[in-house]
Amino acid sequence: MSIKNSMKQEDIQKALEAIGKGGITVNGDLVLEKHVEHEVGNVEAGGIGIQIISGEKDAPLTISDKDIKKAIEELLEAKDENGKFIMHDFDQWYAVFRVLSQFCGYPTKAKDFETTMKNIGADEFRLPCRYENFRKVTLHKLPQNVSLWKQYVNSADQYSLKQLCVAIKLMEILHIE
Repeated sequence: MSIKNSMKQEDIQKALEAIGKGGITVNGDLVLEKHVEHEVGNVEAGGIGIQIISGEKDAPLTISDKDIKKAIEELLEAKDENGKFIMHDFDQWYAVFRVLSQFCGYPTKAKDFETTMKNIGADEFRLPCRYENFRKVTLHKLPQNVSLWKQYVNSADQYSLKQLCVAIKLMEILHIE
């Protein structure tokens, strides 16, 4: 949706208030354009960008696909204190899926995530990303919010722990707190 300068300032303000209250759903980008003749520095810098985020979802980080690929490659080579790979099962892609979808704006549907991973070359990794291997993973002991997983390190069952370790390591690599 693009709001042109022909809109009145009060209409723009009403639209922004409605968005803030959850009265309007915006799919895609909401772009407000304002052309200013005498603000040369502002115009040369490309204008002003405003990102409106409401609700409790974390703002997605802007990390390039190239950097995500490097982070996953590093994750796949990471080993625990016993010299074993942290990510050793195909179903651990679930943890990667959850971290990237929550924090980096990657697809929230597993099949779409698999397609995105194929596009960056994850189907050629030591453990290729395959939808069939992680689509049925359910973690009864861990909350939906991945940022809360760290507090379960000492109480998670073995099944959840292997997901937890991958998620924590990937967040560490990507510098996600």
